[in-house]
Amino acid sequence: MKRKLAVMLMTAVTASALLTGCGGQGDTAANGTDNAADAADTATEGADTAGDATAADNTEAADAGSDADADKDSAGETVVLKAVCDLTPHSEILNAAADLLAAEGIELDIVSTTWDATWNDMLIDGEIDFAYFMHVPAMESIEEEMGATLYSMGGIHVEPYACFSDKYAAKEELPENAVIAIPNDSSNEYRALKVLETEGFIKLNPDMTAIDASIQKIDEYLIPIEIIEMDQANIIPSAADFDAYFVNVNRALEANIDTTSYLMREGEDSEYANIITVTEANKDNEAIKKLVEILQSDEIKQFITDNFNGAVIPAKN
Repeated sequence: MKRKLAVMLMTAVTASALLTGCGGQGDTAANGTDNAADAADTATEGADTAGDATAADNTEAADAGSDADADKDSAGETVVLKAVCDLTPHSEILNAAADLLAAEGIELDIVSTTWDATWNDMLIDGEIDFAYFMHVPAMESIEEEMGATLYSMGGIHVEPYACFSDKYAAKEELPENAVIAIPNDSSNEYRALKVLETEGFIKLNPDMTAIDASIQKIDEYLIPIEIIEMDQANIIPSAADFDAYFVNVNRALEANIDTTSYLMREGEDSEYANIITVTEANKDNEAIKKLVEILQSDEIKQFITDNFNGAVIPAKN
């Protein structure tokens, strides 16, 4: 196209020179021919410059488009976190957070909701990014048992250990020397005794742990009560024999006990809050930090409060 334009200009100028030459002025014709050649060269250079400018503009536009597409792809990338968790209430809480997580570019892949011993291996071996089924005492037990280092990223909810009664509506109604049944397995007995201490009934030996908990660890009875240790499975069937009794809220739900009618229970600051657990590889994972932030948000706390009838409460954080 550029060469075609140059040829046309040369032809026009040459024709003019020939007409002048017909008037007998040979020098003028020669000059006209030289001028025509110069004009053609100038036209060619102009066309080249215009073509180069257009090509550069097109290249820059293409580069800008590619950069925009790259930014768009980066901004739209979704982070997938693999996890294991109990079916209730853990998976329900995670599912309730799905839209909030999606808005942050996070998607959950819940690998399993049926607990088995391989869950600990999956976490430690890096097959999943986080686990949501244990509390800190359980995590510490797993660390000791498996020689691993685990991290709590934060507590999400508490399944509180609670005291119920078929005879009284409030703890203040309990008579002097009230007979209270508690489970005899050390972990749950520890939880029951800690509640009784918090509520002002007893004073415990400060060295008592979840491993050696028993009524022998009571240093002082601040309010006169009788504590009966027994197999947790037998407590609810024998409830009529006691003034009050401690059971896990899961067992209370199974027995159709109104879990909001407790006399006393663990609070939101319980050390038995269910946590998001990770290994060294994910303790600084920004997506998991955002996950915990969302699970501890007011929206999810309200979901927990509204949907589990007091059997599950938000953890204090």
